[in-house]
Parts: sequence; structure tokens; C-alpha cells
Amino acid sequence: MGLCTPAWRALSRLDCPSRIRICRAHIVDGRVTARRSSSQLAGHRAVLAASRRRSGVRTWEQENDGDYRRVVRCPGCGHLRLYSCDHGPSARDTSRRRTRPPWNVMFFGTDEFALECLKSLNKCSKAQEEVVGRLEVVSLPSLLPKGLPVTNYASAEGIPLHAWPDLGPCDQFDVGVVASFGRLLSEDLILKFPYGILNVHPSLLPRWRGPAPLIHTVLHGDKKTGVTIMQIRPKRFDVGPVVMQETYPVPPKCTSKELEAVLSTRGAEMLISVLKDLPERLRTATEQPKEGATFAPKITAAMSCIKWAEQTPEQIVRLERAIGFAMPLQALWMGAPIKLLDFVEVADSLITSDFPRFPGSIQYLSAPQIMVVHCKDGWVGVKTVSFTKKLSAKDFYNGYLHPWFVKKSNMPLEECRFHTLHLPPKSKTAKQSSIS
Repeated sequence: MGLCTPAWRALSRLDCPSRIRICRAHIVDGRVTARRSSSQLAGHRAVLAASRRRSGVRTWEQENDGDYRRVVRCPGCGHLRLYSCDHGPSARDTSRRRTRPPWNVMFFGTDEFALECLKSLNKCSKAQEEVVGRLEVVSLPSLLPKGLPVTNYASAEGIPLHAWPDLGPCDQFDVGVVASFGRLLSEDLILKFPYGILNVHPSLLPRWRGPAPLIHTVLHGDKKTGVTIMQIRPKRFDVGPVVMQETYPVPPKCTSKELEAVLSTRGAEMLISVLKDLPERLRTATEQPKEGATFAPKITAAMSCIKWAEQTPEQIVRLERAIGFAMPLQALWMGAPIKLLDFVEVADSLITSDFPRFPGSIQYLSAPQIMVVHCKDGWVGVKTVSFTKKLSAKDFYNGYLHPWFVKKSNMPLEECRFHTLHLPPKSKTAKQSSIS
């Protein structure tokens, strides 16, 4: 047949429980068109779209039913051959694919954002017009005394719960749903679900891919955000095709937790809408644009250290709104770390003109009872300080900044200020492997 023996033998060893069929194939306009060579299937055409490369073998996905096939080019004659795995137990097998709800759903999630999606799925599983049939949950182990919100809810509601990476019989489900899970899912796992795995993501993808989109939305002062429901793809976060997307304006002066509360509710509503018409929604999914992609990495303790010479008042206030729920902003005072809380913007007209303006210089304003700290291009206000204990701005001033204290301690005036705290970089740890 004009093919090299080693290539055929290598493919014959592929672990596939289904029957292997051989087709002639050629590429036209970047697409693979294959004519099946079996006498029973002669004349039938299948148009395939390239999706990935694995172990030197190209895998192509049939557009009309999502079935996966392998295509190999012979190094000797240059011909293409198509390997079709049509009748095995793979979740892509259309023989067991439902065409309408109720769907059997496996949910992957951890936090408050994910909890809203789980509540909606659970509610739909009990409603008269069922969208969800069987529902089970996968969550992460937690060392927190209170546990994770998703884990606690599933236990309280009697929903079957699996601790990652123990997934149970996930090949018995129609579709997976991920929300704030924080783990890469392997291709083998994704393929166990006939309709793949959906991700409810709180951003306008490709803007803010990654684990902390809400934080970076607030941190960078975005005027609009939204929710995207997309299909999971292996090996990378948030790169799959968009199934549904809605835009939402960012409320002025909102925190990331306040934004989370709004978007989690909307994301849960969008998820149910997608599940009601899942096959059609997946058929009309669109690829994400290549331009405009940004990454939203996890927050670190180093992000909480204020850079007085580099950050403006607006940036410092946004920083607290973005990460203050998880960690207070920090500075260095008299050689020791100090935590600063409750930041506010301050008009320049309130600041005494003759006061030194070093980065981190401090004044106390008695009328509003706040401390103001000099930073890049202005001053930012601080209402509360946590040093040896939690203190109001007035108490901190009386104890550490009053003229009698400064005189008694012989502290140079230029040292009566906050300095930038420099934390050592966090040591890298091995990434947790994805699960099959």
C-alpha cells in the first residue's frame, strides 16, 4: 500500500480498544479530507480539522460529531493515512452521547465563585424541568479549619464528593464543568466527557487568562469585565473556544470580592442557559482572538509591599481593593514590618506645603483623623495601622509621630516615614501534575 512498515507497526501498538479503520486522506486548504477505504464505507467523506500533535502523530477532530482520529504521513511516499477509533468506550463515542437534557454533570470547583455555579446546578437537578440529572463534585483537599465552600456545600447537600485527584467513574458523565479549580486537566480526562468540559471564567477572555482574573481586573482599573463560558483545552489555562460571553461594567471603587459576588451570580445563570441548549451552543462556539491576551497570575505576599516611590495614590488604593481581602498592604517602619489598612484618596489641598516630601513621608490630618503618606505624584490616606496591635491613625500618631516622641527618640525627620518592605522571592515548587 506504499506505506513504511515501521510507521504502520508503531500505530498498530496504540492502546485503543476500538476497531482501527484505514482511510486515504489529503490536505486541502489546511484541512484534511479523508475517503474511507473500507468497502462498507466507500464514497463517504469526512472533513477533519487539525487540533493537536502527540507523540509524533497528528490528531484531527471530525467537525460533524467531534470524533477523534489519527492521521500519519508516510515518510517514504508522503501519503496520509487516517486511523479511526469509532467504537471504543471513549467519551467521544457518539453511540452513548445524549442529545438533550437532563445531563449528567461532574463539577470541579473550590471557592465562593464556584459555589454559586454548584448551587444553580444542584437546584436544576431538583427542578421539575430538569436540566441536570446526575451531579457529582470534585474539589481540592484543604488544610483550612473551615474547609472549602464547595466541599462544605456538597457535604451538606448530600452531593457525592470526590477529593482531587480521585475522580471516581467520570466516564459516566455527559459534560464536566469547571469554576475556580486551579488545576490543569489532562487531555485524557477531557475526552472522557462526550461534550468535553466547560469553564466558567470571570473575565472577557482572552483578557485575564489565569487563576486571578478578578484581582487583576480591579488592580489594573478596568472599566468593563464580564463572564466567559468556554471549552477546556489541555496543557494551557483559558485558551479554548468561547461558548458564551457577556460584558459587565466594573462598578466604581468596588473590591474584587464585591465584583466576585456579582459575576458569580451571572456566571451561574449563563451556565444553566448553555446547558439548556448544549449541543447547539457547542456547535456555534468561536475561537478566542489572538490579540489582546493578558495573564492574571496568583497573588503573592510581595504584591502587598507598597512601593512609595513608584506607585501613585490611585494605584495604591486599587491594590488594597484588589488584594486586601486576602492580605493587608505592608511597609517598613523603624526597621520592622507594619500593616496599613483602610486606604483613601486625599486632595492635595489638605496637605501642608512646608512638610518634607520624601517617598513614605507621613503627616497626620486632625480634621479627618487620617494619616497621609507621600507617594508618587501625591498623597494617600491611611485610617488604620497594625503594628504591635491594631491602632487608629490618631493613636499611631500620638504614639509614634507626635513631636515630643520624635524629639525624645532623637529620630531624624527624614526617618519619620514608611519605607518599602522587600520580601525574599518565594522558592519555586514543582508543579502539580495533571490527572488522567
